[in-house]
Amino acid sequence: MIKKLFLFFLTISIVLACSKDDICTGETPTTPKLVIIFKSSFNSNLYKSVTNLTVTTIVDNDTIDIIKSMTTDSIAIPLNTGVDFSKYQFISNNTTNNLGNTDQVTFSYQRENVYVNKACAFKTIYHELLSELEIVENENWIQSMSVQKNNVIDEIDTHVIIYH
Repeated sequence: MIKKLFLFFLTISIVLACSKDDICTGETPTTPKLVIIFKSSFNSNLYKSVTNLTVTTIVDNDTIDIIKSMTTDSIAIPLNTGVDFSKYQFISNNTTNNLGNTDQVTFSYQRENVYVNKACAFKTIYHELLSELEIVENENWIQSMSVQKNNVIDEIDTHVIIYH
């Protein structure tokens, strides 16, 4: 009985000793992703889904799929926290039988590490966002891009619009 009572008080003491900063919850804002929406190049007011969109990046000579064969009119992708740019391949109509149409996009920015709390440590926010589309004559499915918010501090606002 004394052992059980001791364990009970030990457990209560440990739980009460933890502060709110000791746990990084899902509600705590961390490094935001880049929010991109897709719109029609003919009517810029209309959202336009990309069929079988795949978004990849290359890290240490490995191709990593960020999004795989998804039909959507908006995405959120991570930016590289280690350098001031992120390169992506945006592939439309990507299926197992068809490699699709690939466009190369580079996002450049300035990084700022911001302290969140003891449990979550730091998050990275991005300033002076720029986008660059590699133009390949008569082969781009992306017609143009527009940066809407040049500071990526949350995932609430749209940061980039891609017209296709």
